[in-house]
Amino acid sequence: MSKLTQAKRMDNILFSGIRKVSERIDELQKKGEDIINLTIERPDFDTPKNIKKAAISALEEGHVHYTSNYGIATLQKALKEKLLKENEIRLKEKELIVTVGASEAIMLAFLSILNSNDEVLIPNPSWLNYFYCAELAGAKGVSYMLLEENDYKIDIKEIENLITDNTKMIVINTPQNPTGSITGKEKLKKIAKIAQKKNIIVLSDEIYEKILYDKQQHYSIASFPGMKERTLTINGFSKAYSMTGWRIGYIAGPKELIDPLLKVHQYTVTCPTSFAQYGALEALRNSESDIAIMKNEFEKRRNLVFDRINKIPYLSLSLPKGSLYAFVNIKELNMTSEEASDYFLQRARVAMVPGSVFGRGGEGYLRLSFANSYENIEKALDNIEKEIGNFRQKT
Repeated sequence: MSKLTQAKRMDNILFSGIRKVSERIDELQKKGEDIINLTIERPDFDTPKNIKKAAISALEEGHVHYTSNYGIATLQKALKEKLLKENEIRLKEKELIVTVGASEAIMLAFLSILNSNDEVLIPNPSWLNYFYCAELAGAKGVSYMLLEENDYKIDIKEIENLITDNTKMIVINTPQNPTGSITGKEKLKKIAKIAQKKNIIVLSDEIYEKILYDKQQHYSIASFPGMKERTLTINGFSKAYSMTGWRIGYIAGPKELIDPLLKVHQYTVTCPTSFAQYGALEALRNSESDIAIMKNEFEKRRNLVFDRINKIPYLSLSLPKGSLYAFVNIKELNMTSEEASDYFLQRARVAMVPGSVFGRGGEGYLRLSFANSYENIEKALDNIEKEIGNFRQKT
């Protein structure tokens, strides 16, 4: 047998379905086609100028070397203050690691905490990194379903029925990608009760925490009594501050769980980019007004998408409560989500992500990102509506 083969652990790891759509977009654009890209997973705004200036100043001042594995001290301090003030999570020393984006934080948690026989409960549909990170850790990802008829809320009875002696972790993501749903306070209390009763760790991905609409309020499960001791809270700067390329995230939790994470962090990336951390520090200190501007614009676009989609035959949409995404129901088209994605790309020149990319619970949906300009979204919706008109004439 040839030794030039991948490790067996990679056998079930697929390439990103979102990237597959991106490649199709590139092919069409190379042919001169004008494609409206609604697959985007990042804010379409530039990083605020004060954040960029802070990073430039850090470079000029010589902050170009390794930092502490935990992150620079001033950023550590500012993050702890933020978590206490905004999330009611009080941290002690060495209970937070600044990571290379929230993606690294998730991988650290899975590799450091899960054993080969462990099971982790993961929402479906969801960002498939959770499932693949579990696979890479040798653990088993077990789906709990988020159904549109339940407003994509977590079914507590289903969670209870899925728990076995091997269940070690539950993943929650609020606001949620791809559905735009949120998990409210009462539902989080019930999850907390289960986690404590069954001695389960909770991984709470809160990367879209600041992108909430209709005056919704975000709650961190780690702030509930008895939960800080068993919760890993993940967040970052990519979405709220439009800093996706900066790759700065963080993970917070009890020292007993953070210590093993730090070992993996030390032997992989060592630390995030030094001067990017100074940009993140500036973001925390002086960029709340920028968040408000971006969020207000996203809410206008969300409202546009919701109003227009629900007026187009064969399509429907439940109102997204947060994040950058609308999960459009396309079941009446009698196409798979991949077929529908390709159909609108080829016929309407509008790119959207097949819901199946987010797990079996996403089949029958397309994820539409409103991280594009209002004008482009209007044009995209016009194109979709026109193509649906053509579709009706053919059926």
